[in-house]
Amino acid sequence: MAGVVVSPYLLAGIGLAIGLVSGFVGVGGGYMLTPALIVLGFPADIAVGTGLALIAGNSLIAVIRHRQFGHVDIKMGAIMMVGTIAGTECGVRGLDACSSLGQQALDIIVLGVLLVTLAGVGIFMYRELRASQRRMSEMSAEELAACEDVQSSQVSGFFQHLWIPPVIRFTKSKITISTWVVALVGFSTGILSGFMGVGGGFVRAPAMIYVIGQPSVMAVGTDLFEILVSGSFGCFRHAMLGNVHLGAALVMLLGTAIGTQAGAIGTNYLKGVAVRYVLSYSVLTALVGPGFKMAYFLTGRAVAWLHEVAVVVTIAQIFVPVSVIVVLLVMAARYHWGGKVPAWAEVLMIGRQ
Repeated sequence: MAGVVVSPYLLAGIGLAIGLVSGFVGVGGGYMLTPALIVLGFPADIAVGTGLALIAGNSLIAVIRHRQFGHVDIKMGAIMMVGTIAGTECGVRGLDACSSLGQQALDIIVLGVLLVTLAGVGIFMYRELRASQRRMSEMSAEELAACEDVQSSQVSGFFQHLWIPPVIRFTKSKITISTWVVALVGFSTGILSGFMGVGGGFVRAPAMIYVIGQPSVMAVGTDLFEILVSGSFGCFRHAMLGNVHLGAALVMLLGTAIGTQAGAIGTNYLKGVAVRYVLSYSVLTALVGPGFKMAYFLTGRAVAWLHEVAVVVTIAQIFVPVSVIVVLLVMAARYHWGGKVPAWAEVLMIGRQ
């Protein structure tokens, strides 16, 4: 595929893992998939286009499931869609312009932008989660049981009071905010989608939680709706440029179809803070493998062991959030069937029905 020999079983396994993470935390998984494909040897532009093809198909499955659970704010998603499409077009054009610099330069640029973005988002989310954890430690057992989402952000308060008309009340998400803020979030993440081959969810989901102030579980479904739009549009534009390997995307989609269903079901039983924990740690761990690959590129591809380490670490780090999600799902099943779970896990569970 694209001049690279890759086991279809490996691709299907990667698809399964990304589907589980996608359905649970509301991201397309492109921040894990694009560097993984580059590490496996795909040219950066082919990795971007193929990743968007998978994200588009995977998000459709996830949106249908989250819509059944009532986790999608269609009104917010529709407004954000305008900015997302405009931003995606800018990202695609930017990537196409950078391709004139040569394949090696393009690989370094795409991977470099992705690493910087991952680091920024991961560190911000980690700091906010520590603040939320402090708030949880100050709550009584009764308050924790009644509270389904604990988050800490002064940023969302600022933007919700930024009265720039038109200001809209989003009944589903229970917030009132300027349309321009919602559209700007869509535009900025759309640029990332078109340029890096990601759905933008690893940036947009935190932005919807911490900037817009949307509840975490609602942000999961609404973000997946946005990823469906940006992924589909980005896939179409990259297909026009010949950057999509449909065969690889279809093999991975077989795995994501299963994983996405399980991940989406999990959001019905776990509090929003559990979603944010998994997202933040998956973003931070996603830095390691591509970091080795970047070192391999910067040394002029002369140090072979850097590439080998990058391959092993990148594949391994995909399954880190998967392992955490599986443990949480098992704990949630035990809890809701009346079984006992550790104290740390019980804090993350939605009360028994």
